[in-house]
Amino acid sequence: MNKDKYLDMCEQLGTMPVDSEIPVEIEDLPLQVQQALNVYNMLQDQWEGFAGLYLGKSLIGLQEVLKFNQLEEDEYGLTLQLIKTVDVIRTDIINTERDKKSAKK
Repeated sequence: MNKDKYLDMCEQLGTMPVDSEIPVEIEDLPLQVQQALNVYNMLQDQWEGFAGLYLGKSLIGLQEVLKFNQLEEDEYGLTLQLIKTVDVIRTDIINTERDKKSAKK
């Protein structure tokens, strides 16, 4: 559900939107977070071939991607921290889902 659908639903139900329940959209995030997510999405995924374990994003070529996205060098540190934070969370989610599917078999 996106923000517009949530607000439409509240209007139809005659309820007040609750800030903590409104879905966050990328446009709602600070510009540097939006830029970091864009860079993150451009990086290549790494997989361990035999077990199908997701290893996270490859940082090979990161500097070129940062330059391509016209980020200033003084923004690289925070951008890298944001990318690594997202990568840790996403890696955990992907591998947890993989483990659940394997357990069902």
